[in-house]
Amino acid sequence: MTPLKIGTAAIVIALLAAPVLAKEKKPVADEFSGVYISMNAPGAMGSPVSIWVNEYTTDDLTKTLAQTLNEKGQQGLLNAITDYHVGNLRIGTSNGYPISVARQVVEADGSRTVFLASNRPFAGFEPTGGTRIEDYPFGIIVLKLKADGSGEGQIVGAAQLSFDDAKQHLNIASYATQPGRISDVKTKKKK
Repeated sequence: MTPLKIGTAAIVIALLAAPVLAKEKKPVADEFSGVYISMNAPGAMGSPVSIWVNEYTTDDLTKTLAQTLNEKGQQGLLNAITDYHVGNLRIGTSNGYPISVARQVVEADGSRTVFLASNRPFAGFEPTGGTRIEDYPFGIIVLKLKADGSGEGQIVGAAQLSFDDAKQHLNIASYATQPGRISDVKTKKKK
């Protein structure tokens, strides 16, 4: 288990906001592409990553989900977000994964950090060998983007979450020995 700390308290809180249930097809708020590179298989060819965010989760429910994680643990958080669907992502030729939480923090210079959480781990990262899947039920992607929409990211394919209420900090532990990388991230321009 590799602990991973990501950014400031504002970024941590941003990850935990709850989305609205998708009832009808909405226009895509953002579309990203990149190349996934496994840090556990040096020299392996990269796999394409495609991400579609229909809507970003609101600030209003952030504290509620942070409180849920703090009081009920990650299973409580998983139960709270399981039916939420604010987008989709595909890694390689997979059928894709739902995005349950999508948040972004935009800086004054136009750069931004985008957080995506799926209510299930990504294929190839699932715990095996005596480790319970319930201990690592989330897939997490963090994108760091420049003002022009290009950038890179990290992928934690099987994540364990806990929340430090005193520090307002989200702790992310990866089942994999280290998070994967997403290189050559591009944002599709909206028309």
